[in-house]
Amino acid sequence: MLLSEARCGEKVRIKKLLGEEAILRKIEGMGLRKEMIFEIIQRCGRNILLKNGENRLAVSNDIAKKIEVELIEKGELPCKTSPCFEKTTKTKPKWRWCFLGKEE
Repeated sequence: MLLSEARCGEKVRIKKLLGEEAILRKIEGMGLRKEMIFEIIQRCGRNILLKNGENRLAVSNDIAKKIEVELIEKGELPCKTSPCFEKTTKTKPKWRWCFLGKEE
């Protein structure tokens, strides 16, 4: 099973890292190594939020497809999929060319 297929609340162990050498170095540089155990907390857009002890890590879906995992424990939490930002009704103020507080 790939990390991108895992659901929220599940605990997984990394079995194998797939891909080219450059991708493997990037994955290991983020702190993901073989035999490590993570809990999947949330899916946010195309990203997956992982938890290992007190550490949290966001992994993109493209990188998650390069990580083969095994399921250790099924989660009870429903998967919370949400966009990573909230739309607000406030508009951004327009940029105006004004000096010393004088507006035209």
